Amino acid sequence: MKRNEFLYLVGGALGLGAAFFGAIGAPRLERTGDAAAIVNGAPIPREAMARAVLALANDSRNPMSPKREGEVLERLIEEELLVQRGVELGLAETDFAARRALVQSVLQLALAERSGAAPSEQELRGFHRENAGFFAPNARFSASVVFLRESASAERIEVARAALAHGSDPASLGDPVTIPMPRGALAQTEWVRFIGADASAAAARLSPGQVTAPVAVSGGVFLVRVNGFAAAPAPPYERIAQQVRTEYDRRADEAAVRAYIDRLKRAARIERRVDAN
Repeated sequence: MKRNEFLYLVGGALGLGAAFFGAIGAPRLERTGDAAAIVNGAPIPREAMARAVLALANDSRNPMSPKREGEVLERLIEEELLVQRGVELGLAETDFAARRALVQSVLQLALAERSGAAPSEQELRGFHRENAGFFAPNARFSASVVFLRESASAERIEVARAALAHGSDPASLGDPVTIPMPRGALAQTEWVRFIGADASAAAARLSPGQVTAPVAVSGGVFLVRVNGFAAAPAPPYERIAQQVRTEYDRRADEAAVRAYIDRLKRAARIERRVDAN
């Protein structure tokens, strides 16, 4: 039985709430100071017990009592015994779920090192300017479009495609369409309105001068030649301030984790017996 399942069953039998499991399941970083109990030499800090009691009190309709606080301590003792037994069994080395949980806990420590003063608006505005291309919408593209009815032969379609690739006037190559095709550059999402999602997506993947393969639509096929792309400017900072902050934090977290791992590598003795190149 998995550790979380066992704790759930034990706690359920004693009527302990869900918030309590979040409290005892969290890693306790304090290993010194006044202890509520000592299990095989490992102290359970009073602060850890106080947090668990508070979590249970907040999640329970019943008032706390010395008896229930004693039950909390027993659950913490049982958790410590299970953790110690898991270490003895080598689960941190052999159990994938345990290893993953351990890695995630250490990564949280790496991120905690970054916590501190929030970036100023001046820093965020500078980040926005330096990464304008990242925050800009997808590039717009202009295109020449040929529509051929489903009765068109494969030979006619191939001739039209070759002529379109050489720059021929699309109006002379295909069949009439109900909606006139735009001459200017549009975003891919805007092209969907004229030629459908499949043809728009196919065209967006091309380079200028290239022509899509025939894209089937209701009543026929589209051939699309991409004439060129036009980069869209990034929205002003005021419109996407939250997006800028989110991306700033994501990259800062990534850099903090990478720096933490690099420090671990420099301090470790690593012998690579497989050539990774």
